[in-house]
Amino acid sequence: MMNFKKDLYPFTTENISGYINNMDLKDKTLLTLGSSMDQAYNALLLGSKNITVFDINVNVEMFHKIKSNLILTVPRENLYNNLIESYYIEDKGNITDPKAFYKYNLYMHNDSNYELLREQLRKNRINFINGNIFKLNDSLLDNEKYDRIILSNVLQYLELYSIDKDKYEVLKDTFKSLKMHLNKEGIIQLLYYYNVHLINGYRSDNYFDGYNLNRILNTLYEDIDDVTRFRLLEFEDGYGNHKDGAVLYKKR
Repeated sequence: MMNFKKDLYPFTTENISGYINNMDLKDKTLLTLGSSMDQAYNALLLGSKNITVFDINVNVEMFHKIKSNLILTVPRENLYNNLIESYYIEDKGNITDPKAFYKYNLYMHNDSNYELLREQLRKNRINFINGNIFKLNDSLLDNEKYDRIILSNVLQYLELYSIDKDKYEVLKDTFKSLKMHLNKEGIIQLLYYYNVHLINGYRSDNYFDGYNLNRILNTLYEDIDDVTRFRLLEFEDGYGNHKDGAVLYKKR
């Protein structure tokens, strides 16, 4: 049995439906982080023509087979419980509750969306690459480019990959690699914020200083025109308690 606590999250912890419609995914190629696979499934629903899941976790592809098989075989209203009941979960505190799961994912909003996702999953247009997003060029060829890239909140963990280097220099190098693999007019979902009220303020956890948005953007700007390429979206967190946010970047 798969231990979700040690291997991956079975459900997204972010409100994907809050930002993903702004990424214009129809007929676009996509590079996305895996984990719960919900970013990929919502993109598939919105018409992404080819999806590459890039993740450091070797179990993501196996989990995709498990989760997609359940989507294809159980009714929408049973998916949540089937995922929880079919596999051992050590710590249910890490599991998104049903209300949020339905809110966060477009494919769970109604039966029509759920059926459309089923149709897209049968076409089998999801590929997998095992690798470290902070060492992207080790896994992708120079000529591999995508129309869209979704990073979830992975940049908040940059400190784990910059022990011997300045973390903002690592951020800058990572961003350059991402842009190299992004087509012209391409869009990156660069950052995800749990509670935008905390941006540029104090956050008492062990995350990368990703909540200092001004510092991040000042690190990433290459010229004055770059300012217009970044966009902060704000939306409900799914519970109505506060606003979450996502930073999108458009290459020109």
